[in-house]
Amino acid sequence: MHRIASACDEMIDRHGRIRAPWSPIMAAIREIGPEELARRAGALNRQMGLAAPLGTVPRSFYDPLPVLLTSGEFAFLEAGIKQRAALLEAVLEDLYGTQSLLHNGSLPPALVLGEPHFLRPMHTRGRLTAPRMALYAADIIRGPDGDFSILRDHTGIVPGLGHALSLRRLASGTLPELFRAGGIRSLRPAREMLVDHVRRQAEGGLVAVLTGGATGPGAAVDLADDALLARALGVLLIEPGDLAARNGGLHMKTLNGLVSIATIIRGVSGIDLDPLEQGGRPGHGIPGAFGAIRAGVLTMLNAPGSALAAAPSLRRYIDSLFQPMRGEHPILPAAAENGAETASKAPFVTGANYTPVPICFRLFSWHDGETWQMLPGGLALPLRQPADHAGTQLPAPADFGLKDLWVMEAEEPRLTTGAPAAPEPPEHVTFLAAAHLPSRLADNLFWLGRSVERLEAASRLLMLALPRLESGTSLPRDIAERGLLTRCLAQARLLPAELAGTSVSGRLLRQTLTRRHPMAGLLKEAGRLVNASSERLSPSMLSTVRFALHQASEALGNEETALPSMLNFAATFAGIAAENMVRDGGWLFLEMGRRLERGETLAETLAILLDGPPERLEPGMALGIELADSVLSYDLRHAGILAPAPVFNMLLADAGNPRALAYQCTALRFCLERLGADDDAEAARLLQVETVNLAGTPGGLRPALSGVAGKLRMLSDRVHRRFFTLLPEAHTLDEDEVLEAAQ
Repeated sequence: MHRIASACDEMIDRHGRIRAPWSPIMAAIREIGPEELARRAGALNRQMGLAAPLGTVPRSFYDPLPVLLTSGEFAFLEAGIKQRAALLEAVLEDLYGTQSLLHNGSLPPALVLGEPHFLRPMHTRGRLTAPRMALYAADIIRGPDGDFSILRDHTGIVPGLGHALSLRRLASGTLPELFRAGGIRSLRPAREMLVDHVRRQAEGGLVAVLTGGATGPGAAVDLADDALLARALGVLLIEPGDLAARNGGLHMKTLNGLVSIATIIRGVSGIDLDPLEQGGRPGHGIPGAFGAIRAGVLTMLNAPGSALAAAPSLRRYIDSLFQPMRGEHPILPAAAENGAETASKAPFVTGANYTPVPICFRLFSWHDGETWQMLPGGLALPLRQPADHAGTQLPAPADFGLKDLWVMEAEEPRLTTGAPAAPEPPEHVTFLAAAHLPSRLADNLFWLGRSVERLEAASRLLMLALPRLESGTSLPRDIAERGLLTRCLAQARLLPAELAGTSVSGRLLRQTLTRRHPMAGLLKEAGRLVNASSERLSPSMLSTVRFALHQASEALGNEETALPSMLNFAATFAGIAAENMVRDGGWLFLEMGRRLERGETLAETLAILLDGPPERLEPGMALGIELADSVLSYDLRHAGILAPAPVFNMLLADAGNPRALAYQCTALRFCLERLGADDDAEAARLLQVETVNLAGTPGGLRPALSGVAGKLRMLSDRVHRRFFTLLPEAHTLDEDEVLEAAQ
């Protein structure tokens, strides 16, 4: 056993002196000073926030002080963890295979078979193409006697690996003084070994980290950890909704169709992972995942059901299995039930002070196809402290951050060993920015564009309608304007349909808005989609958009500032997207959503405003020019004289007016051509021609404009079918297809 004289404190020995390995660290800390250290800690966590997925609030934060292990201590722990990992993997293979441990009474059958993490669909009797447990983490404590013991195992989801691979890189930039003394074993060789192994195992196929996302029933325990792991390994981050089972395999839904997935690093629970075989809800999980794993076409790290080996109900039996299964005693025994209460302590930064808190060491291991490998480092996590003598509960672990675990170099150089030399790893799969954008993200961006545009259109309509409904006269023109406006408000679902075309007062409109809260609903939906699309928004764009969104939300209760604030949010969003997003990938879908929504709303609105013979169109033409924010341009071109031909041209056919109907069709055609949807791009071109031709019609445009709105809706459906649901175009079955289906 590797011990220290007194394990009450990792940094201070029993004589009150700083332990030798800690001396350079504490000298650097004194050089930095307590106030500056607190500022550096804040900077470290800001860096972590930028590295985490945009739009998520990290569930953990980092403490700037590391925890140290000597090379001898780590060598001892390494041997114990590799031994335990090999045993736990063998236990899993047995329980999902021959089940000899149940037949010979080593494990109680009722206990194992009744455990929620025992997944019967994964009982294959034989081995899978990869170990069921290829990743492993152990939480280890050091007791008062200096002995190490296992506090808990992680054999299903392996939490914290993303943080462990990222924390040191972030800390080296914000606390360079701590690294000057050197003597720390680097994580890079081990990380590169892990990356190479995963790539070789995938044989050139797609590798991804599966996360539960930020919200919903299957939300990730720590989305930041999943995202950091994907970034550290250079692989994709996906959610269950991004995947579909086809022909026995698992595929990612992308804009270029379905792309086969070879390896998934699992960040979601195996329970309810496959609703097809586990009886869960069809809308959750990945139907067909278990079949793909059993068939050997998908490798999942770790396999569903592997959390069984870490089940608390089986914990007391694990140590007794070392002798019969491996012919040796455990190097690292399981900790006593109250072991956490007597675990060693390490200092945590709390403002300008330090607080000693009990910790556990989390170390990570993986199977490289030949043997178990170790990450020479990891995390130190705060543990819950027992109440003091007065019964006062001390601060919870959430009040303290994650620590980097340093392994000190041996005096003699250590050779990193691994699997036998392998051929060059397969090259990365080449990804195109647009074609391989996950369809979930494209869908979110598409509807974000539509949502923001819908909010802007409603705000403009209300700003136009409220003054006229509140102070309108009995003049025929004013009466006609109010009738047109109420029809437009009903079309936009801002007024009940039965009030369309009637004489509605501004007071009644405000009461209706207060009762139904349509604008609050539109704003909430825009905010939801901003968060859902945050992976494709830069930090500066996201912070700016969120600030404008917050201002609009705060102004909802103020009649004078509510609508201008919403228009400000929409304008901010449009401007930031125009200036900050590359014209590819996500921008194409954001732009398509905006143009489809604007075109459809404009066509429906103009169908109301321009309905009638030319001699009765003046009120509608005036409202249309104002709604399109084109009053100044029209006045400069035509001296403010309203006439059907110039008004129709500006609202329908003007290629230079971003609020003209033809402009929307042109923009849609551009996006669809960039995405390779040539048939839909041709449909957008034909709509553009039709819209331009409408500008020469003398009047009675309602049927034609309603038809354009309907065609835009059909185009939207085709876009959704092509890129998001990935379903073939619906068609009537031929006789041969009917006969084939019947057979």
